[in-house]
Amino acid sequence: MRVDPHPFRLGDVGGSGPAVLCLHGLAGTPYEVRHPAEALAVRGIACVGPLLPGHGTDPEDLAITHRSAWLEAAVGAWDDLASTHERVYIMGLSMGGVLALALSARRDVQGAIVMAAPLDLGWLVRAGVPLLRRILRSVPKRPGILDDAARERHPGYDRMPLSSVQELIELGDEVSRDLARVTQPLKLIYSRRDPSVAISNAARVLEGVSSREREVCYLDDSSHVIPVDRERERVSSEVVEFVTRLEDRR
Repeated sequence: MRVDPHPFRLGDVGGSGPAVLCLHGLAGTPYEVRHPAEALAVRGIACVGPLLPGHGTDPEDLAITHRSAWLEAAVGAWDDLASTHERVYIMGLSMGGVLALALSARRDVQGAIVMAAPLDLGWLVRAGVPLLRRILRSVPKRPGILDDAARERHPGYDRMPLSSVQELIELGDEVSRDLARVTQPLKLIYSRRDPSVAISNAARVLEGVSSREREVCYLDDSSHVIPVDRERERVSSEVVEFVTRLEDRR
């Protein structure tokens, strides 16, 4: 798989057909969601993957980025797509998945694909991060990928600012309170082997949203960054099947 960490625009972006906004995870890059986006683009669905604020430069930039900047960037990117495209979907990994839920509560999203979204990182992270922040600005970060080759070539920051983890915790809390406002068709993809995001998060999403159409796919041979891990082809197939099924109903 080619590694390109830059923002992407695939297919007929700016046209009137369907489009998907693709959002990467915390301390990651658009590369994380590019593989399923390329599969969608082959089927005539335009895809845009922006670089979220605080990313693509230095971990110190991420450390001073507030969660509102991530949400504003996601909303702005969606509004830009919706200004020309008749139907706009959203796909997000990890923090991008949390933002996808937030955006679905705020905009007329046609459908959402949420992958490994951490609405709750668990009591240990909640308790530990505020304490660790007193003595450490950041901790080493290694991408959650089981595939050795994919892990070695994966771009992104090699350190995780603890202030950013705290922002993600608070973003998850805010989105949790708004879940009932999510009514769109929803596809969740989580891995049972994810060491950082428990699959109980999937149940939390399913129980909280008001979507009449909601489904979940559980993976068994992937870690956290599921669109590039061992089951990446299955992930792309699940994404394509979901979006094209909704499109076929139009």
